Amino acid sequence: MKIIEPVEITPSISVMDAFLVEPNADPLVVQVGQAFQVASLVTNVPENDNPLWVSTQAYSIGDIVMLEHRNYEAVVANTNKNPTGAVTDPPTWLDLGPTNRWKMFDDKIGTVTTNPESISLTVAPGRAVDSLAFFGLDAASLFVRVVDPYQGIVYESSVSPVSTDGINDWYDYFFTPVEVNEDFVLLGVPVGSYGSIQISINKPGGIAEVGALILGKAAVLGEALYGTSVGITDYSRKERDTFGNMIIVERGYSKRADFDVIVQTSMVSQVQRLLSKYRARPLVWIGEASFQSTILYGYYKEFNLVISGPTASDCSISVEGLI
Repeated sequence: MKIIEPVEITPSISVMDAFLVEPNADPLVVQVGQAFQVASLVTNVPENDNPLWVSTQAYSIGDIVMLEHRNYEAVVANTNKNPTGAVTDPPTWLDLGPTNRWKMFDDKIGTVTTNPESISLTVAPGRAVDSLAFFGLDAASLFVRVVDPYQGIVYESSVSPVSTDGINDWYDYFFTPVEVNEDFVLLGVPVGSYGSIQISINKPGGIAEVGALILGKAAVLGEALYGTSVGITDYSRKERDTFGNMIIVERGYSKRADFDVIVQTSMVSQVQRLLSKYRARPLVWIGEASFQSTILYGYYKEFNLVISGPTASDCSISVEGLI
């Protein structure tokens, strides 16, 4: 079993385009001990959800504007009321969340970044990472390329997230509906501290979608065992009226899992420290990379480590996914 410790990607890094390294670019010269920000991001997803907020413009109820990479809706008529300013009573603006470009980085799976044909981005994370995780994915293929400033292209892979579950013969191949693994991980992607990674989420003739894109460093906790249970928590409304008719309002859901893990006894303290460190931050949890049901992005509710013997110990981890 593994976890991925995410790299924080925020709009503040998107201004550092000059540090991105292309395959044919000159080597990036770095002095030992030199301190500067190398994190950067470039993407083909436009940021044109709504008009930019203008201080001199009069806004009516229901007008939607964009400011500092977030969308806001006017709940009262106003002029020169900054949506990101001090909170007023009654409120002037309603925060609708991040713009389309930044939805995939907002720690929510249900807020989805979309773009016709493909979502392409190049990220220089500014630290070593080795794993990618995609949640809420809708694509025909994924392409990943890692470029090192000294070595050039060091990794290149094209994979399909299309599920092969239940495809056992030619009849199944031709007649079973195509399904996509919405939650998908790529491990062993070597990105150095000064390297950049190019990611392309492709859906020719359609709309490419991704709810959350995570870059980070994988850490091994142990081996997930048979007996691990998985499921979902549904937040839909299901009620009967006074006549017995069912009223159903479909809402989001979150994945959940209870992992049974065997841990090396010599690693018990390390695992405890690692999980304690991330007690209030979402992580990517991977029971087994080939089982989509055991891939979650969320928090653990609790964990227990039992020192069962001199070489192997038992661990149980209860995880709740994000919506």
